[in-house]
Amino acid sequence: MKTTLLQPGRYYHIFNCAKSGELLFNTEEDFKFFLKLYKSHIVPVAETFAYCLLQDHLHLLVRIRETAQGSLFKPFAILFNAYAKGYNKQNGKEGRVFKFKLKQMEIRRETYLSEMIRYINQNARRHGVTEDLTQYRFSSYRATVSDTSGFVDRKELVQHLGQGETLVRNLNTPVDEQRVKMFLLED
Repeated sequence: MKTTLLQPGRYYHIFNCAKSGELLFNTEEDFKFFLKLYKSHIVPVAETFAYCLLQDHLHLLVRIRETAQGSLFKPFAILFNAYAKGYNKQNGKEGRVFKFKLKQMEIRRETYLSEMIRYINQNARRHGVTEDLTQYRFSSYRATVSDTSGFVDRKELVQHLGQGETLVRNLNTPVDEQRVKMFLLED
């Protein structure tokens, strides 16, 4: 079995979805449980630039911290396994919840990074969940455009996309789907 290597200082788009077309998140509590686990297992080893949790899949854009050591795949494996166990217990199910152990793509260029930040922040609108991204609570968009505290590295995002109205305009600029196609990871 091949272990996915993640390296300090590098950016990654991480994607996962439910197995067999099922749901990953049935209730608001499921979303909150995942985010609680994320804060516990991923925030210590990675800076978060964007995320979007939808009922059947999720996207994360992270940079592994320079200080992170050891098997950097392990915190993600723990996150997905802990969520699956809790989800199964809550819903009276058994077995796999996620389709993948960890599906990821390294992002090496600034232009792709900015496009993927937009893509992930716009994902709830793209899938018809909401028209007003500020109203969707399980995406990084609201924390990014406001001064609310959270685990999104807003300070770094401002360097990439600007601040205030410029940030909002940049986050809402249509994504060049052709440019980011290779990073989407969706089947």
